[in-house]
Formats: sequence, structure tokens, C-alpha cells
Amino acid sequence: MSATDGRPRYGSHLSVAGGLHLAAEEAKRLRLHSLQVFTRNQRQWSAPPLRGEEIAAFEAARKAAGLSDPSAVVSHNSYLINLASPDAAQRRRSIAAQRAELERCEALGIESCVLHPGAHLGTPRKPREPNRLGEQPTPDEHKGLERIAASVQSLLRETRGARVRICLETTTGAGTNLGYDFAHLARILGSVDEPERLGVCIDTCHIVAAGYDMSTAQRAADVLGHFDATVGLARVRVVHVNDSAGPIASRVDRHAHIGQGCCGDTCFRSILTHPALVDVPMILETPKDNQLGEKPWDTVNIRALERIRTRVARRGVTLPIALLAVVGAVCGAVCFVGCAARPTPSGAAPPHAAALLGEPTPSEQGQLDEGSKAIADGRLEDALTQFQTILQTNPMLPEAFIGVGDVRFAQGRFSEAEPNYRRAAGLDPEDFNAQFGLGRSLQMLGRNTEAIAAYHRALVVDPESADANGNMTTAYLSLGDALVAMQFGERAVALDPKSGPAHVNLGVAYERLGRPADAIAQYQAAAELLPMTPQLLINLVNASVADGRFEEAVATAQTLSRLSDRPESFERLGWALFRAGRYDESGAAYRQAAALDTTYWPAWNGIGVNALNAWIRSEKRDKDAAVEARRAFRASLQANPDQPKIVKLFTTYGL
Repeated sequence: MSATDGRPRYGSHLSVAGGLHLAAEEAKRLRLHSLQVFTRNQRQWSAPPLRGEEIAAFEAARKAAGLSDPSAVVSHNSYLINLASPDAAQRRRSIAAQRAELERCEALGIESCVLHPGAHLGTPRKPREPNRLGEQPTPDEHKGLERIAASVQSLLRETRGARVRICLETTTGAGTNLGYDFAHLARILGSVDEPERLGVCIDTCHIVAAGYDMSTAQRAADVLGHFDATVGLARVRVVHVNDSAGPIASRVDRHAHIGQGCCGDTCFRSILTHPALVDVPMILETPKDNQLGEKPWDTVNIRALERIRTRVARRGVTLPIALLAVVGAVCGAVCFVGCAARPTPSGAAPPHAAALLGEPTPSEQGQLDEGSKAIADGRLEDALTQFQTILQTNPMLPEAFIGVGDVRFAQGRFSEAEPNYRRAAGLDPEDFNAQFGLGRSLQMLGRNTEAIAAYHRALVVDPESADANGNMTTAYLSLGDALVAMQFGERAVALDPKSGPAHVNLGVAYERLGRPADAIAQYQAAAELLPMTPQLLINLVNASVADGRFEEAVATAQTLSRLSDRPESFERLGWALFRAGRYDESGAAYRQAAALDTTYWPAWNGIGVNALNAWIRSEKRDKDAAVEARRAFRASLQANPDQPKIVKLFTTYGL
């Protein structure tokens, strides 16, 4: 039973606080075509029986919301239930609780009850250890799957004649949870006498985090083909459409708003357009806090899914991007990150709040165009005059506030740009340029957590913005979260492979995650797209040393020292030479760095380490080397006393 407007049967998990019927009433207000609920408090084992008036109120509210079809409403079982538990008493308690849930569903006319298969509670894997998809279950997993199958068989026997189906949900494999491999579900289905009374729930977040790659149309088709061959798409009764906050194969069970996570458009498009899933409820379990103005996140996420499904062209104001490129650095000399200019959206934005507030008059549109042209020509004060003139007569036009923000940003007055972008975003939360401008202003002010929230909102509007994904990379790098930065960096590079800063940002993320070879590849790609800079060469030196390519690091550092006559350049050269075992040359490079700046303590540390190395290699007979090490380390501590490692060297070697 497809949605009446031809769209998928979009729905959401809604609260039943105050009564089950209120969830159905909220579904009506949101114009949903399906609904998921907890029929009871999911954090308690027991629940009072349903009263007749509760059932009647729910039925009436369902009918009023157009959700009378038995498959339109879905139940989700309690998280306390674990049918795989090795504790017999706990398993009996879980079976009883699940049986009570099925009975409630039957009374309420709910056809599908989603069930997490369970956790075997045996030996856990390390948190970062990936799932072994396609391999035979471990002994603990095998026993857990057997317990689940036996528990489900007991439930089917005790509820014979009921219409409600148990729907086994795919999982991420976090902890000792089973169901992360499609074969787990197939094994359970094949172990019961009445498999037709079971269904399956696909969760997009869970399958991606479990390790199923749906990043391209072909890979997504392959995953669904594998699912069909293993389990059967005809068994799917529910789909949870959630983006994944964790990257592919991370086993992180954390849902994100559509377009803000790591699933990717092709994951959602492949499911939303698959003929076998056309009548299946598509349920959102995404966060509902921090609403966008008056628009609930469910509405925003459904719109994002529709844009992905239909690839509808978007309409909006675009301004030139050439003049606002900003490059910054984090983590000293190691990390080079870019904060890109406000981009032209990858299509036109959806009809937005400006349409409700009043489109620009022909005269105002002319002023907006003139202001944009003035920015492009570098006539910033002229542009500012145009935008401020509009706001004197129409203070409700987001485009004019965005124009003022663009001027202030170009002038480097970020604290003045930020409130203008914020005002525009308040008037129209779905204006990409407003949210992106707000994000980059906050980022330049060092407020990275707030910037990330703004970029997230921008990506809901335009998930395929390479610049927004790129700036998310730099923001997460600034916060020290390289894993999430990598996901946005990979997306930015995929969207715009000719963006040098995107390759650099991704390289920094790979380097921090201990993947130097991948970092080198990104830095080399950036070198072909960007002018050669000292920072890019430093990044290449660092990654080459980390990957054991010492002679390559030396060659790069020599280029660096020729390009930039700075102490940092010779210090990196000294470091690369030391790692290559060329100690005399290393000492000379460090001494050159110290000569350029006598207060540059890393150079003194390099001189000291070389001298200490010479003293130790001489079996401590080279007294001159010991004296030089002592002198260098003292000079370093004089320039920077806060160096416990150097202090420890003095103690350890009696310097």
C-alpha cells in the first residue's frame, strides 16, 4: 500500500507519552504514511495490561491519520529483551516479555514487531575490530544464534494463530550483538518451523556500520542482491532509514540525520527506489532535538530523502566563490587545513521560507545582483551599501543578510559576519548559503562545535556540497576527531576530486589515524593541484617518515629547505636525515635551524639527540658529544622549560 502521492511510505518512531493515540495524532500532523511506537515503557520489564479505552482511542486516531492498514504501524520491542542470553533465567524473562509485546500488538492491530536478535554475552571483540562478514560464526556466536532460534520457536508456538510477525532487525555488531551478518538472520529463519511468521527489518545505519559498503550505485545494488540471495527482500517488512554517525565497518550504533552521516546518497536511493521495497514502511529513527525553527526534524529528513530519491533540482541564490578562500593551520607545523569559501550549491535550493516571507521585488533582486557583482569585483563597500539599503525597507529578506555576511567575511570581520548569517538562517533555516556562511564564520572564530551544527544543517539542504563536507573535515580535525573527519574528507574528495585543500584535509585525517601511505597519496594529489607550499612539504615529510620512506622524506625535506629558508624547514630536514641514519648531515641541518633562530627549541633538541646518539654509539667515551648534548638540551629548556621528556633525558643519562 504505497503512499497516496507516489512517495515511499515515510514514517517515524514517535513518542507515546500521554497515550498511544497521541503518537498517531502526531503522525497525522506530520503527514506520515507509517508509524513506529513502543507499546509500553521499553525500559521496564513489566507493563500494565491495555485497557479497552486505550485500544479504542488508538484505533480511532489511526483511522483519522490514514494508518488503518495493518502494516502501517510498527512496534519496536524493549531493549531489555535478549533472546540470545546464556543465562537461562534471563532468557525465560526475555521470552515472556516478548510474548507480552506480541500480545499487545495483536490487540492493537499491529502487524510487525521489530526485534533486535540479541547478544551472546560471550567473549567480546575489541571495539575497533571489524565484523567478519561472510565467515563462519565463532563458537560464542553459534551458540547465541541457536538460543535465539529456540527462543523464537517458543514464541511462535505460544502465539500460534496470531497475525503479528516478529521482524528480526539487522545490527551493527556492537559488543556481542548478533544479526550484523545477513547470514545470521538467514540461519535463524531457517531454524524455525514457521518462517513465514517472521519478517526482517533493514536498518540503513546498521548495515553500513556493520561493514556493508553502499557508497556507489553498483556497490549498493550488490549489497541488496546479496541480501536477497541470503535472506530474501520479500521478507522485509520494515526499513529503518537512518544515517550513520559512525563510518562504514565502525560497528558504531549511532543514528544521524539524513545527509549528515556516512551512509551516502546511493545507500538511501537504492532502497527507496527498489521495486521489492516499494510498499515497505520507511521509518525514521533519527534525533528529534534542536528543531529547525518551526520545522520538525522528521519533516526535514523526509525532504532530504525525497531529494535523494528524485534528484529534484533546487533553486536558490548563488554568489561568486572565488574571492573568499581561506586557508588555516592547526596543530602547529603538522596539519594544513582549509576553510573553503561559500560555494555555489550543487543545484538550486528548495522553495524556502523567503517564499513565505515574500520573494524579492524586481527592484530588490536587481540590488541583490548588483551587490553580488560588486563582491566579485572587490568593491566590498559598494556591495555593503546595496544590501543594507534593501534591509532598510525589507528586513525580512534572508538573501540581503547573507550579502552583508559575505562582505564582512571577505573583510575578515568574522564576528560581524556571524550575526548576519545567523539572522538569515533564523528567517530561513533551509537556506544553504545562510547555514554554510554561519558555519564558516563560527569556524573562523574558533567555535568549531557550533560550526559543525551549522554545516550539518547546510548538508541537510545540499548533501552534495563538496565545500560543506570539506569544512566539516577541518572542523572535526580541529576538535581532534580524525575518524569522523576522515569520513567527511573522503566525501569531499569524491564530490570534488580536483580540490587540493580537500586532498590535504583527508591526508591530515589519514595521518592522524595511522595511515601514512594513504596520507602520502592524498598529499601527492594535492601537490598536483596546488602551488607547492612549505606546509604541504612538511606534511609529506612527516607522512613519509611515518611510513618508513626515509630517503623520500629526506628528498622532500631538501626541497622544503630550498623553498623556505625558515628554521622549521631545516629542523624537518634534520629529523628526516636522522631517521635515515645520516647523523652528521642531520646535525648540520639542526645547527642551521638553530642559527636562523636561537630560540627555536626543536632545533636544539635535534642537536642534543644527535650528540646523545653519538655519545651512546661511542660507548660513552666521546666526552665532547656528551658536552654538546648537555649544552643543546639546556638551550632548549631555556627557550621552553615545559619539556618533561628533555628533563627525563638529563636524569636518565646523567647529563
